[in-house]
Amino acid sequence: MNRQLYRQNNSSPAASALFETRRFILVLFSSGMLALAFSPYNLGFLAWFALVPFFIALHNASLRQRCILSFSFAFTFFLATVYWLAHVSLIGFMLLCAYLGLEFSFYSLFFPRLTSRPALFLIPLLWISIEQLRGMMFSGFGWGLLGYTQYKNLTLIQIADITGVWGISYLLAMSNTALSQIFVLRRRTPWNNPAIVVPLLLAAIFYGYGAYCLHLNRQGPDITVSIVQGNIAQEIKWDPDYATAIIEKYRQLSIIAAEEKPDIIIWPETSVPGYLLDEPQLYSSVVELAQRLKTHLLVGSPREDYETRRYYNSVFLFSPDGHLQKFHDKIHLVPFGEYIPYKKILWFLADFPIADFSAGKKHTVFPLPAAGRPNTSFSVLICFEDLFPFLVKRFRDKGAQFLLTVTNEAWFKNSTEPPQHTAISVFRAIENRCWFIRCANTGVSCFIDPKGVIRKKVELSNKDVFVPGIATMRLKD
Repeated sequence: MNRQLYRQNNSSPAASALFETRRFILVLFSSGMLALAFSPYNLGFLAWFALVPFFIALHNASLRQRCILSFSFAFTFFLATVYWLAHVSLIGFMLLCAYLGLEFSFYSLFFPRLTSRPALFLIPLLWISIEQLRGMMFSGFGWGLLGYTQYKNLTLIQIADITGVWGISYLLAMSNTALSQIFVLRRRTPWNNPAIVVPLLLAAIFYGYGAYCLHLNRQGPDITVSIVQGNIAQEIKWDPDYATAIIEKYRQLSIIAAEEKPDIIIWPETSVPGYLLDEPQLYSSVVELAQRLKTHLLVGSPREDYETRRYYNSVFLFSPDGHLQKFHDKIHLVPFGEYIPYKKILWFLADFPIADFSAGKKHTVFPLPAAGRPNTSFSVLICFEDLFPFLVKRFRDKGAQFLLTVTNEAWFKNSTEPPQHTAISVFRAIENRCWFIRCANTGVSCFIDPKGVIRKKVELSNKDVFVPGIATMRLKD
């Protein structure tokens, strides 16, 4: 596609309309391929060339066309990728996709010509800049990053402990740029072309480093952990008529888990159906269970601070003798789900049924004594907090030897959200070179080792979502 062809195709209104239609077809084809590269479809190989039609569509387009095409690409991609948010709020889901589309339009403002050699480096740099911007602005939504498509490509992604997920995104965006340049320039001697040599060299470095890392022995702390997946439907989760049955279900699963003598048993986010510290019956049932099982018990529950009149999404650690050792409040809240941001501006949302939680301030590290073994420490991410690499790293820097995510994904029904979230957790394990454990209400609950290998899941009849169960693992193994 050269300038002469571009002018020729724009020589009449009919030709111009046809040419724009072709661009939109390329964009839709590109966003569809990219969506299929993510979990649970796991066609990660598509990510190496899925952006080629999109980049070609942007080539030689006007600024207005580039903005519209970029918006269309991002809007349709997120429609296909995070459609499960519609289970919570259809309007909110559509507004989020539109916002992400507008945000991505900034990409088009700086998109260089594919025929320029700097484009090979600038286009990937622009791509990861937009990814980082998306992960920070307005609370951040770091979902659907290009690098997450490779979570099963363990050799490639080991370099995430240096570059984070953005290093993988950069390589993939460079691969797409190189293929786009080759298509546009149509060079027949590619081996002396930087569009071939540089991506291959970078990929070789990534794979070489990954092969080295996978041969290293990375043991975890000598501790045994059990995770409980209650599989409680969102429709009954906060119904007082079901509170006793919910606690009993977690009790029975925990008794089964205790047979393997774990050092700690973990329940998911808000697993206790009420305010644990304010409801004596709920509190006594958790205390008695910890005493019976003679192990540490970590449970999730909201709490109220009566001095400040604030509410928090929290987790509580009970000792084997039933004493409450420590609690931790969620730091990064879900906007429009757990709180209303910019209340003075969005005052009209005050009457909507949106929770009014406050953000925690402390990066809590829980001590976990074990008889005859060195003490272990861990930290807890709640809900979607593991989307934020820098937040996760702060817990690790505070001394946590392994990390947990406790979450309730029942909101999203039987969708692609749980496996997509699991792929993100794989990167957090590699970036921090520690065990990363997921404990979810409806799935996926699993153990991820420091190399990003998913070692064990809660499963029933080969299903890991919307099934009750337990899984236990010794982290040193």
